[in-house]
Amino acid sequence: MVDTDTINRRNVLKGIGAVGAVGALGGVGTLLMSNSASATAGGSIDNPDPVTSDDGTVTYVAVHTTGRLTWDGFDRPARQARLISRVKYKRGGNVFATYTIHDTEKFDLTTESWGGSGEEISLTGDHKAGQSGYIASDVDWGIAQANRENVYNDGYGLPSNPAPTDPLAAEGDGETQETRVILESEYRLYAGNGAELTGTSGYPDRPTFSEDFVVSVTNQSASTGSGGADAEGDTGDSAEVGV
Repeated sequence: MVDTDTINRRNVLKGIGAVGAVGALGGVGTLLMSNSASATAGGSIDNPDPVTSDDGTVTYVAVHTTGRLTWDGFDRPARQARLISRVKYKRGGNVFATYTIHDTEKFDLTTESWGGSGEEISLTGDHKAGQSGYIASDVDWGIAQANRENVYNDGYGLPSNPAPTDPLAAEGDGETQETRVILESEYRLYAGNGAELTGTSGYPDRPTFSEDFVVSVTNQSASTGSGGADAEGDTGDSAEVGV
């Protein structure tokens, strides 16, 4: 008999950190063991439009995505999970900074303490709920924010510790700075007694998946202008101080 326990939830975003919002971002990968236990995560992020600002800085970098983790063939049912989300900055082929922006700690997959539209957890299995299942979550996060403070989305509280935006700045007048932003999440699944299943014998390693995109920031050149020959007073005069 199939034991099925499906729980819809809204605050997978608020309570468990948007499950994969930041982790299941990017290509789909599958880890297979000899006993066919598997864990798969997937999602996607497109490059944002280039931006120009007066001083070459940005206030935030946000992502809008749906993260998804699935697993199947587990002998022991998964009843708890944990997600750790990181942001890495890469330039010139090298990662020069890494930030842990959110850690859900362990959360219970079997209770209804989370709920609402946009997030869903489903536990299924041939004999016990949780031998197979999935976690899906819609995410709207400022993964990088000025001073590492949540100013994006009316101060929404996730991620708990966004990456700084200073390293993305174009400092020189007229300069354009391009930085590859890597969004990475590591997934862990646990049995009901809290013992980790992922990474142990007969189970897949901790699925870690990432997606990257380029943030392009231009520091606008400073300039001045004056009105035409028939201009009167200050009419038509302007000054631009760019990014």
